[in-house]
Amino acid sequence: MQYDRMLAELFGEEDRAREMAARLADIARSSREAAAAERESLLAFLRGPIERHFAYEEQVIFPHLVEHDLAEEVQVATKQHDTVRQLTAKLAGHDGGAPSDDLGQLVFDIARQLLHHTNFEGDYIYPELTHEEWRELMKETVQDGQDGPPRPADVSAPGETQAATGGPSAPPPVHLGSVPTEPSVNS
Repeated sequence: MQYDRMLAELFGEEDRAREMAARLADIARSSREAAAAERESLLAFLRGPIERHFAYEEQVIFPHLVEHDLAEEVQVATKQHDTVRQLTAKLAGHDGGAPSDDLGQLVFDIARQLLHHTNFEGDYIYPELTHEEWRELMKETVQDGQDGPPRPADVSAPGETQAATGGPSAPPPVHLGSVPTEPSVNS
């Protein structure tokens, strides 16, 4: 069951990122100003949960996928990670002095790239292994000292206000639309 939980967490992260990116793209299409207002929360999300997810894939999952003859797909996915990182750096360097249309377009570009990436993995990588092969891959990652995808920190996803955190009795993190910043404990 542990491996099924690990798989559910991995694929759940992808689904949440896809849903968040689609929602953010919709915001950017309807209002560049509203998209520009998402800058800080988007940066926190990209630098936190998304970066940890990318690092986990690159360091733990991708080497195993290469062993399953998916080197070309891994190379494309890694380039997509790099593109998201470059866009994140560009967003971080945006000083807010430029028109919000420019910032809104950048938010849209990031959302579009995340959608493209999650769809690529969902269409070209994940289906290449059977459920049993994925379970075996999760088992191998545990043997390599990993215990599944990294847990996201208390970071609000774009579009939400950060929950107040004051210690153990603090309320749980706020969720952006359908993008929880903490995985479900029901797994």
